[in-house]
Amino acid sequence: MGFPIAVVVFAIAGAFANNVSSSNLSSTIDVNGRLPISCQETNVKCSTVPNPQMCTSSGQQLYRLNAEGTDCPDALFKKI
Repeated sequence: MGFPIAVVVFAIAGAFANNVSSSNLSSTIDVNGRLPISCQETNVKCSTVPNPQMCTSSGQQLYRLNAEGTDCPDALFKKI
């Protein structure tokens, strides 16, 4: 009798664990970098995963556009 309940509990826990992984994945996607100040998009693919190498184009560090589409506050990192 306890076995079916344990299976259901593990299934629910697995569903929640899988959902958390999917949300983390969406925050670590590759994005086109944007130039500072103007937020003009470049063709350089950058990563949101922090690492020691900053994503750059022609010597300028690149940034990510915010959700509102009004500013570029978040630094991007080189894909490794």
